[in-house]
Amino acid sequence: MKKILPYILAAVSVLTGCRQRGDVFLDPNDGMNMQYSTYTKQFEVIWSGLNTHYVFWSEDKTDWDEVYRTMHPLFERQDSIYKETGTAIDSLTYVKLYAAVSSTLIDHHMTLRWRDVHTEKLYSYSPGSVEVSSRDYVYGGSYNIDSLKAAINNYANIGLLDGGRWGKWDDRENFYGQLTLPNGKKIAYLWQDGFNMTGALATNGTNEEESQFIANIDRWMTYCTRNENLAGIILDNRNNHGGKVRDLNLVAGAFIKEPLHYVDLRYKEGSGRYEYTDWFESQVDTCKDYLQRDLEAEGIPYVVLVNANSISMGEASAQVVKMLPTGYVIGERTFGAHGQLLSLPSYFHDGTFGDKNGKHYVYTSSMQARFVGEELLEGIGITPDKEIIQRDNGLNAAMVEAVAYITSKQQ
Repeated sequence: MKKILPYILAAVSVLTGCRQRGDVFLDPNDGMNMQYSTYTKQFEVIWSGLNTHYVFWSEDKTDWDEVYRTMHPLFERQDSIYKETGTAIDSLTYVKLYAAVSSTLIDHHMTLRWRDVHTEKLYSYSPGSVEVSSRDYVYGGSYNIDSLKAAINNYANIGLLDGGRWGKWDDRENFYGQLTLPNGKKIAYLWQDGFNMTGALATNGTNEEESQFIANIDRWMTYCTRNENLAGIILDNRNNHGGKVRDLNLVAGAFIKEPLHYVDLRYKEGSGRYEYTDWFESQVDTCKDYLQRDLEAEGIPYVVLVNANSISMGEASAQVVKMLPTGYVIGERTFGAHGQLLSLPSYFHDGTFGDKNGKHYVYTSSMQARFVGEELLEGIGITPDKEIIQRDNGLNAAMVEAVAYITSKQQ
């Protein structure tokens, strides 16, 4: 992606003074805001931090002031109970209280972590995960990553792949394989549980698993960009939990002739809920490490597989491939965590705040992201071109459909 900071700072300098300002600024990253000892004060600090740093107020339908009015007395009640009996809040009640505070917020990157102010017990709640698990096409279904890996291991046995190899690097896993079609041409397949392809390629690997992980990426990219026998590409993003946005310059940048404007972004420029910078463009750059290939000219389809647990880059990369002339997405509506996470607290009033080792930590997006040609899809997700519901059809159906789609495009 192109460097965006100079453009952001220029926009801020132009826009300063043009928007209504917040009355009170509470710096949620100030260590003093960890120095509380009551449930009520904890709620006040978290509420105030989100009031300042939550980036989606322009789109979110939550009445944040009503949340304060409703929830404040409930936390006060817990302080009264502790004062009267010395009994700390029970776990179920504690989680339910913060679920009531945050469950309607649309930021699907968000996770709240907090400690009991008396017992130091750690809790967490992710509104997006709860929302996704309640969707009608997800409810009652299994998204166990081991089940998906078992299905991939079996693809050779049922004729969906000729074979392949697993690799592991850092906390990432991947699998590269190929499938030979009746006409002798091949499909190149890559699954990975997260994105840091660029980082892996910059290393040599310290063991066999790491070397295989790196080789899987290089072989997939090389086959996709150079091999004359290529029939189609499959990038399997099911249960991919995201990672480095710069990997777009590999998975899409190798198939574009010039930089591709794919998303518009904006920060908050002040402490008020609606103080935003103007929208600015972000783009995928052309790939510098592999040959450029014109998939459209060669009629080569590029398919991405997604499910409801395709998160962040796991869905953004699918949306970018969908923009390519031969791009096609198969599977389920994705998780809906699109807000980007480049926090610049010295310049902007948004993003993650608190302390992982302290009494509270709120992980939240630092930029709104609006895909070109789309409304803001935060909390909604990417809609596939061809829907295949995993709960109803199992883990093989999307792969079968991808192979059939690519086969249908053979001349």
